[in-house]
Amino acid sequence: MNVFILEDKWIEQRYLEQTLRKIQTELKISKMNILPFTDVDSLMDELPEPSTGNVYLLDIEIAGNKKAGLQVSQQIRQHDAFATIIFITVHDEFLPTTYKFKSEALAFIAKDHDNIVAKLKDDFVFIIKKQHQQQPVQWLTLKTSAGYLKEDLGNIYYFEPNPTNSHQSLLHTIDNQVLTINVTLNELENEFPVLFRAHRHYLINPLKVISVNLKHHTLRFKGNDQDYPFSRLRTKHLFARLKELESPLKII
Repeated sequence: MNVFILEDKWIEQRYLEQTLRKIQTELKISKMNILPFTDVDSLMDELPEPSTGNVYLLDIEIAGNKKAGLQVSQQIRQHDAFATIIFITVHDEFLPTTYKFKSEALAFIAKDHDNIVAKLKDDFVFIIKKQHQQQPVQWLTLKTSAGYLKEDLGNIYYFEPNPTNSHQSLLHTIDNQVLTINVTLNELENEFPVLFRAHRHYLINPLKVISVNLKHHTLRFKGNDQDYPFSRLRTKHLFARLKELESPLKII
């Protein structure tokens, strides 16, 4: 679980960190990465891959901007449909405004140290239950010669360049289909950050990776016995991405 704190007051930030550690102990959460930020730009630079394991605790007023937290929540939601957003602030008058920003926040907690622990604990109980549920389907809308194709991310292994057309790529699915997509790998990589550029010629779905061979620099996908190369220069980035996803992984 990754918990991102956006709070520009050090004392409040420290209090939230201590509160989270207490909740972690009481709820027996095995892993909780707490990442505190004092400004919006630093937080936005560190957004992880979409996941139900991402939790954002946002103060609404940052550096004098009374709607900074609301504004950043909208960007977070556009990036990550699965994350949990919780507002912790003195500005409870902005509660109705959260609906305007479409952040789909789980809770809106006033900065009252007498009740913040209990309310946050209740929220994390809910989050844990949500994590044990099946993650919603994530769809990728892809341009083809016939129009647009809406493909379930869970049905995708990888994309590779089309050897006969440099403006196209080939989509390989888990049901052994090969579909022509009218965009390049670079364009796909920029549009869908959930995908990972493992090699110059491979843009993969990291959610499908089940094993990595460090000697031969190859990887395998779930339900697929074929070995696929990954760049030596991308090894560190590959493991960082797989660690974020917390997926079962065999290293050879």
